[in-house]
Amino acid sequence: MARYNIALRTESHVSETLAVEMSDLTELRVEVARFVGQLLRDHANQIWVDEDWRVDVTDETGLILYVMQLTATNSAATASIRP
Repeated sequence: MARYNIALRTESHVSETLAVEMSDLTELRVEVARFVGQLLRDHANQIWVDEDWRVDVTDETGLILYVMQLTATNSAATASIRP
């Protein structure tokens, strides 16, 4: 099994990192989706404050394999409403 790191980055810092061992890249992508889903459940209010999250997935040498970006924006109808 290969080792990977999944890291959540916001504009100001890396806030969560998860080290995982996976047997293949398909299994890794599923784990990344689960990681992001759990982040959204656990920190639902924070995405509206930070507005941009980036999840980097690297191998054990630090090579970025995947990037998932999440952005929360107000539409024109709610642009004047701040969290």
